[in-house]
Amino acid sequence: FGGSLFTIFAGIYFWFPKMTGRMYDERLGKLHFWLTFIGFNLTFFPMHWLGIQGMPRRVADYVPRFADLNMFISLASFGLGASTLVFLYNMTRSWRFGPVAEANPWRSLTLEWQVSSPPPIFNFDEIPQVVGNPYEYGVPGARHAVFNGDRTVEVEEVPVH
Repeated sequence: FGGSLFTIFAGIYFWFPKMTGRMYDERLGKLHFWLTFIGFNLTFFPMHWLGIQGMPRRVADYVPRFADLNMFISLASFGLGASTLVFLYNMTRSWRFGPVAEANPWRSLTLEWQVSSPPPIFNFDEIPQVVGNPYEYGVPGARHAVFNGDRTVEVEEVPVH
């Protein structure tokens, strides 16, 4: 659950400027992360502890000795759910009133960030030719796509080890 939860939020935060053309409030994004992180750990770590102590999973009635910790888990899960309200507020407010995003606010070298944010219909005027090695992202001076008919790029062969 945690692996998918955090990666979905990360993907939304990463592509929000591309989808909307606006930036989100980074302070609210950090607040959302920490509330979610703390709520997640306060919810699921005690479940691990209960399992070690012998509580069976998926039962409707609890052994009385597990009642207090199960109540704590229930309250923590409400906190985890409530942290999503910070996310929803941040996204809706930023979509309407956030500052206009640059075309590439993360300085990313992948193709989706080579067009404006939000992208126009049909993205590129012409289909770019992908050149270079996929492992060269982040290498200064590396080229990854050729636009506007400039197809005179020599692609170096990378030796296979």
